[in-house]
Parts: sequence; structure tokens; C-alpha cells
Amino acid sequence: MTRKLAGFGLAFALAELAAAYLPPLASLLTAALFISLFLFAAFTQRRAARFALPAVAGLLAGLVWSAAYQLAVVKPAQSLAGQTYACTAIVQPDAETSWQPGNVRATLLITQLDGRKTSLKVYCTDLPYSEAGDIITGQFQLQPLRADSYRMSRYAKGTWLGASYQADYIWQETSDALPYRLYHLRQAFAKRLTTYLPQNLAGVEAAMLLGEKSELTDEWSDTFRTAGIAHLLAVSGLHVALLCGLFAMGQGRRRSRFSVPRVLLQITVLLLYMGLTGLPFSVFRAGVMFLIMLVGSLLLQPPDSLTALALAAIIMGVQQPFAPCDIGFQLSVCGVLGVLAASALAKRQTQFVQVRYAARHNPRRQTALPLPLAIVLRAVDAVQTAVLATLATLPVLLLHGMAASGAAVPANLLVVWLLGPALRLGILALVLSFVPVLDPLFHGASLLLGIVLRLMTTLAAWCAALPVAHIALPVRYTLWVLAVFAVLAALFWRTRQLRRFVPVGFVCAVAAVMLGSTMQRDVVHLAMVGTAGNGCVVAVQNNRAVVLYRGSAANGRAVQQYLTQNGAPELAAVIDLRTEPGEMPLQAAQLLTIADLPQGLTHLQLLDTVEVDLLHTNAAALAVLDVGGWHAAASAGKLILADPVEVDLYCAGGSCPEAIQAKAILCNQQTPKWLSKAGDTPVYYDAETPTAVVRPGKSVVYEEVQPLAVQ
Repeated sequence: MTRKLAGFGLAFALAELAAAYLPPLASLLTAALFISLFLFAAFTQRRAARFALPAVAGLLAGLVWSAAYQLAVVKPAQSLAGQTYACTAIVQPDAETSWQPGNVRATLLITQLDGRKTSLKVYCTDLPYSEAGDIITGQFQLQPLRADSYRMSRYAKGTWLGASYQADYIWQETSDALPYRLYHLRQAFAKRLTTYLPQNLAGVEAAMLLGEKSELTDEWSDTFRTAGIAHLLAVSGLHVALLCGLFAMGQGRRRSRFSVPRVLLQITVLLLYMGLTGLPFSVFRAGVMFLIMLVGSLLLQPPDSLTALALAAIIMGVQQPFAPCDIGFQLSVCGVLGVLAASALAKRQTQFVQVRYAARHNPRRQTALPLPLAIVLRAVDAVQTAVLATLATLPVLLLHGMAASGAAVPANLLVVWLLGPALRLGILALVLSFVPVLDPLFHGASLLLGIVLRLMTTLAAWCAALPVAHIALPVRYTLWVLAVFAVLAALFWRTRQLRRFVPVGFVCAVAAVMLGSTMQRDVVHLAMVGTAGNGCVVAVQNNRAVVLYRGSAANGRAVQQYLTQNGAPELAAVIDLRTEPGEMPLQAAQLLTIADLPQGLTHLQLLDTVEVDLLHTNAAALAVLDVGGWHAAASAGKLILADPVEVDLYCAGGSCPEAIQAKAILCNQQTPKWLSKAGDTPVYYDAETPTAVVRPGKSVVYEEVQPLAVQ
């Protein structure tokens, strides 16, 4: 029964994912293909039937439920787009500072729409300053969500529309509902951690313990991401498991008079912790799994992790069919599958070693393994768990445009074991901070917590500095390599030689990385990063980067995030194209300000095979990158030249000057004002980071872009 439910639940989630991303006909064809494969497996192998037939039922149920939900809930909500309404709304806890000074961007829960009661979530990027829990009124124009990388994640949270503030903003009061009380309580706890901890360490602890990242510095966020351990800063199943473990001491297989109270205490603490963290998908998944296991322990039923995972996926998918679209959901589920695979592999390896050892030393009975051999098996198990969990989540990261760190495995082995002490000492410090009489103990707990956090951040920084942490391979190449790994794993499993997959896979992984790095030699990635209409241009070659900067602190932060997510290359130079330079948020080995250069032409050699020509006039600046005879340009200001400059690619900002004649145009604006003037020139667009991959003297490929029709 357990495996049947596992097959149904995982197939149910996959069907919802396909229904969300694919057109109806494509999702039906995909489902038909998988159903055919499952039925073929069911009729050819009896063992497969136990899993295949429930999987078929799960696929059909997921498709039907997704279609019904979209017709009954999503379509009526999206039909409101295009109109302006008088709204009463509650600001949700995701409120944060917007690009515009004095404004915030946040999800709004609309409770009244033109006087009618409703419950509609919208995302607003230009809301006058408000805080989470504020009840406000105003005129809002509802509109479709932008087609960016965040849209499906917002769908997963039940947000179907965007909203643009128009007028009549009025603050009414602050809601005292439980979710907002828990949010303010979480913020208060995060502030308490800063009492005797440095702010940078307190931010790390607040993120790990509470999921509150308002105190987390960008430096440590980037460091943990580069090291491949960013999951430690997002409350997940690992954190929930450690928390539940605090109240499981002394709990064994036998029932005692304290068993029921202990389990009830675990359930209560778990529910409170889930609410305190804001209930992200990873916490919800982990919480449901642990609740199932705790209830099973009360009923003296052996827990099955795969079944619990599937049941959690079903509960989340029924509540919200777009839940599988959230990256947190995908990483959480794939991570658990990787850990379960590692556990099954370790069990087989241990059995194999025990049989061989017993056969050699005492054939008549099973002999306990000596301590050195047991320690070796434990070490191998830890490495396998880190490797398989990393491999299981790698496709998700790549499909969402994120880079995976080559230092993830050593970083997890070195740092993860410190998470438990950090969480326990953090809880102890928070509890003691509310008892003034125990202030000396609070000081001691804070001191120990600071030592643990200092060690954790030091190890994370060391792992982030490793050369392998900065390896950024092409997404398509990496996905192809993972597909080859999946085929190899299936072959080893089919031939009952799965224990040999790890060493073979390790050798293949090293070879794949070396081959991929060789193929990337001298390749230039040219991307537009930052705000729409004024993005910076980032050129990366051989782990070194040059930035053509066009202003704004938001652009600076976007560039830093882009570099961190793409192998953290060395920032060799920043060229400030502004004729009236202001504050510079980026730090580089070389900073060039166009206003400080003499008017006219300046030639520079900044990367291995990339040369830069800078043209400075009274009111404008022009930068032309020469990549093996292929030219790309970016400008700022009102560029007027006697003779037009011919380039292969122009990275357009808010304007597209006639002084530049380009064979192609790259932009991150969907409806630029200059589009009608582009003529026959192809225009490539992406809301996030439109990219041109240039192999000097060989090819140019545009990634993650779509052509814009000239109007």
C-alpha cells in the first residue's frame, strides 16, 4: 500500500507541473506518453505494476484537478485584469523596498473590490510605503503578471494578477490576525539575536532559525550561495528534523507512559514553528511529513519516508495545483529523493560488506563489523548523501537559471554538522533572553553561539573561495551530462551493480567538468542585467568580468547577484558610462569613469580576447566591445555622431540612437519606445538577463530570449 500511494502522489505532482507549464494539448500528449510507458511496464513486469498503475491514476487525477482549478478559480480572477477598482487590502509579509524611493513592492490580499467582499491576491510594485499587516484602501489597476522568472512562483502562492497603484491611498489600521502576529514575533526574535551577536552573525542565525532574512547581509548570502550551502539559510526539512529531534530524546521503539505526551509536545512545537517561519513550501512539506510520522508513531506504525513525501505532495497539490511550480517545492522534493536514494544505497553497501566480512571471518553467523570499518562506511554514507542530494537538486537549479557550486559537496560535509548546534544554541539564547534573572546564562549561550557561527561562516567562506566553486558550465551541457548519469544509474541498477555507480559516476563527473571547462575557454557571455530600460552590460570570459555600468543602486545589486549565480568571476573592471557620475555600488580591480577620460576615442584591453573602445562626447558615452572581430555596443546619454557606428549587436537601454547601426538589438524591455524605429533589425528580448554567447571567430548564440515584432 505504501509504495502505491508513493507512485500516485509523485505522479500527481508531476501532472500538475506539466499542466502549469505546458499548453493543454502538449500536457495531454506528455501525459499520454508517460501513461503508455507506465502501462507497458505494468504489463511486462509484475513488480512494476505495484507502482505503475497508481502512477497512471495519479497522472490522470493531477490533470483533471489542475484543469478544474484553472477553470473555477484562476480564469475568473484573471478576467478582472485591465480595470481600475477601489480596493481594501492587507499588505502581506513579503513587503520589501521597491526600486522607487519611498515605495514598496508586496503581495496584497484584497478583501473588498468596489465594495464587494472577495479574497484575491495581487502583486504590486509601486505601493506607497506600508508594512506587513497594514490594512489599506486605494485605487488600483489590475493587470496580468509580468512574464518573468517569478510569475510561476507567484502562481504557486495563489497570486494571479499584478496591481498598479493609482490614487487615494489611505492607511486604516494594522491587522491582528495570527499570520501577521507571527510575522512581527519573528522580527522581534531576529532583533533579539542582535543583542549580543554581531549583526552579520545575527543575520545568519535569524535566517537559519527563523527564516527571517531582513538582518542577513548580502555578503554572507552571496558567500553561502557560492559555496553551495544556501539551503542552510532557508528553513527546510533539515531544520525541522533537527527541531523535532530536540524533543525526541529518550524516545525508542517501545511505548512508555511518556510516549504520548512527548509526541503531542512535538506536534505542538512543530505547528508553532511552521507558523512562525511563515510556512514556505519547504517547511510545509517537511512539516506534513513529520506530522504523518509522528501520528504513525502514536499508532505504532513504521514510518515510510517516500510515502510521507508523496502524501505531503498530494496535500499541497490539492490545496494549490500550482504548488509544484515553486522552486522551494521542487528543491525540497528532489532533495528528499536524493537523500532516500543515498540511504537505500548505503543500506545495500552495508549488507554487502557484512556478508563478505562474515563469510571471511565467521561463516556460521553474522559478525559485527570492526569499528574502523564501520567508521569508513559512515564516512562513505555521508559523502554519498551529499553527492546524491546535490545531483538531485542540480536539474532544478539549472532549469531556473541558477548556477550550481562545485564546492557544494565539501561545503555540506564541513558545515552542515554545525547547523544543529547553531539552532539549539539559538533557541536557548532566545528563551534565556526573556528571563532577566538568567542573564549570565544568556551571555554564555550567546558567546557559544557566536563561536559556532564564526566557525560556520569561516568554513563557508573557505569553501566559496575554492576554485571549483567558480565553475559555471552551460545549462544545456550540464543537463545533457545529468541525463547520461541517469542512464548510467539505470544500467547499474538493472545489472544489480548499483554500489559501483558512485566511483564510476565520480570519474565521469570529473571528466565532464574538465571537458566542459575546456569547451568554455575564451567563450564570452554578454548579458544585460538590471532594471528594464537601463540595464548594465556584463561581459564574462575565463572567470573574469567587465561591467558597462549605466547607473542606479538596483543595477549594482542585480550585477552582484548575476555574478554570484554564474560562478562568481573576478570583477576585473567597471566602466561607468554616465556623463554625470554618482555613487558607485560596485567594487572592481579597475574603475574607469567615462567623464574622467579625455573626449574622443580610448582603446583598452581588459579581458583575454576582448578589447574595448570608449567614445566620450559632451553629452554621451559609447562603449564598443571587440570579441575576435565581432562587435557589441552600449551607450548612455544622447549620442550624436557625424558618421554612424556599425556593430553586430547593440545592447539597448531607454533609447536606441540612430548613430548606431546594428545587425541585432538586445533589450530587457518588452515594449521599448524605440521599437518602431528598429526597422528590419531583429530585436531580442528577455525580462531578466538576455544573453549572447560568443565563441570568438566561430558562433554567436542568443540565450533565453524571444524576438520582438517591430511595430
